[in-house]
Amino acid sequence: MTGAIFDKLIVTEKEILSQIDSHLKNRQKLLITYLNQHCFNIYSSNKNYKNLIDNKFLVYADGAGIKFALRFIMGKKYIRFNATDLNEKIMEILLKRKINFFILGGNFNQKELITKFNRSESFVGYNNGFFLDNEFENVIEKIRTAKPDVIIIGMGVPKQEIVAEKLSISINASLFICVGNFFEFYFGTTKRIPVHFRNKGIEWIYRLFHEPKRLWKRYLIGIPLFILRVIRFKLTLNKFG
Repeated sequence: MTGAIFDKLIVTEKEILSQIDSHLKNRQKLLITYLNQHCFNIYSSNKNYKNLIDNKFLVYADGAGIKFALRFIMGKKYIRFNATDLNEKIMEILLKRKINFFILGGNFNQKELITKFNRSESFVGYNNGFFLDNEFENVIEKIRTAKPDVIIIGMGVPKQEIVAEKLSISINASLFICVGNFFEFYFGTTKRIPVHFRNKGIEWIYRLFHEPKRLWKRYLIGIPLFILRVIRFKLTLNKFG
């Protein structure tokens, strides 16, 4: 037995950007997402999501919890990079190289997005992330008509990965990038966590303080559950490895 998901995690920002560059140049399809503590809990309990992560996505490590898991399970060190900063760099690349992209997720005003991107022709369309299942075909057709090279999906785990995989079957684009709530920060509708919280790996405390009703379960129950699952994973690995 190997470290499975922990074996495949990308741990450098440079490698992710290199993969993106390569697939854009060669027009090859690539699905990208991240794995943090919350994602790993879902990965451990949702077979559909686990299958997608294991077999369909390039996955990068995100957050202090995964840094701990990599060290504890694999003896693997990595210098954490910030997913929001990474996604901002990706946006800069798309705009600078005039690569067509479509945004799916959140609930923003499209006219304001056009202004945000200074009316760049690279931004070819937007759809909010609150569509019903029976509206998905209309969303697919809207994206197909826009002809993006890149689709950026911010809908939360695991919905965004499920949507990304379905879109990759129906849409002729190169990149399908899952970004969680990145656009809330990017468009300024949510304030970013102060840098000293991010650097110390305790951003969850800040988020819990500001959104206790929504996040208490994710952190107060989710973090102990994550630690138990990581320990169990390690014990299983030692037993059968």
